[in-house]
Amino acid sequence: MNRLFVGMDVHKEKIVLIGFPKDGHMPVVRETFPGEATRVVKRLVKLSREWKIEACYEAGPSGYGLARDLVKAGLDCRLVAPSLIPRRPGNRVKTDSRDALELALALRARTLAFVRIPSREEEEVRGLVRCREDIARQARVLKMTISHWVFTRGHRLPTGLKRWTPRHWSWLRSLPLSALERETLDHYLDMLFLQEERRKQIEARICELGDLPEYRERVKRLMALKGFSCLAAMRVIAEVMEFRRFKNASSFMKFTGLVPSEYSSGERIRRGKITKAGNSHLRHVLVEAVQRAHSSVRPGRGLLKRLQGVSGPLRQIALRCLARLHHKFWALTRRGVTAGRVRVAMARELAGFVWALMVFPAGETNTAG
Repeated sequence: MNRLFVGMDVHKEKIVLIGFPKDGHMPVVRETFPGEATRVVKRLVKLSREWKIEACYEAGPSGYGLARDLVKAGLDCRLVAPSLIPRRPGNRVKTDSRDALELALALRARTLAFVRIPSREEEEVRGLVRCREDIARQARVLKMTISHWVFTRGHRLPTGLKRWTPRHWSWLRSLPLSALERETLDHYLDMLFLQEERRKQIEARICELGDLPEYRERVKRLMALKGFSCLAAMRVIAEVMEFRRFKNASSFMKFTGLVPSEYSSGERIRRGKITKAGNSHLRHVLVEAVQRAHSSVRPGRGLLKRLQGVSGPLRQIALRCLARLHHKFWALTRRGVTAGRVRVAMARELAGFVWALMVFPAGETNTAG
């Protein structure tokens, strides 16, 4: 059976579909459908009676629904990484039809890079984790708004008072303000209180998911690293899910976007800022996790307790990570590297150890601890 390479440009309003045979320069099918997956699936299923279908479309706002429906119907459909699609510099015309055509030709030429399609259950967990991140981001913005509002009214934070502690909340509630200003500040504080309470509820729910059999062992492994709580471990797992799809630590580091960019030619070597071409959610977790990695090369009481939950080889990886990050911090600091770049370099090192822990053969976790 001859192969048919199908490229699709998927939008909310319409789906453009173009299919090329294995040999030839003329498309076998060129059709446009409303933005409903049902008609596209029916059409490709009908074509599959005469052709062996290979389909693809760009990963993006359209989600994974169409790909799941096609796979469920027995067809081969994959999602393309948008940033890795080959682009011709001289091609200055962009239309939906041309995008579908370019995808079909690139699929036939085997020049595309694909992303993993998560299961519905995995996507649900990831959605809850990202919901928590969105609420936390909104809470940070609201805290900055409240601090600025109070400062512009001439009220400075007392010396020794830490922000957003119970004492700080009491101080904000007791500020001498006019009736209208008090009403305004109370609205701000009530909004912040509701967001913080909602965030705590979601975090508790995420930690409950981390205790399920499908996540428990992986959470224990990540919590053996300094800076990782159950929440941080679940944030990493939700973004990656399958760590073995990365063949080595370097490829996983590239996925985080923490590797430096490079533009070298001939004898000239030029490296720049980090690529940020990977998963931004994962990158933020890793940077947060290394905030205290330099404090001591010895594990604290809490970390020692968590280390008891994993086997000897995993424990050695975690301790080696602790020593490596500590050395990296002081080596770069003594060279005069800025604090932000030091944290990024440490996060990149941490990504390698995360990969090593997660791909270690299963069944090595010591549940007795």
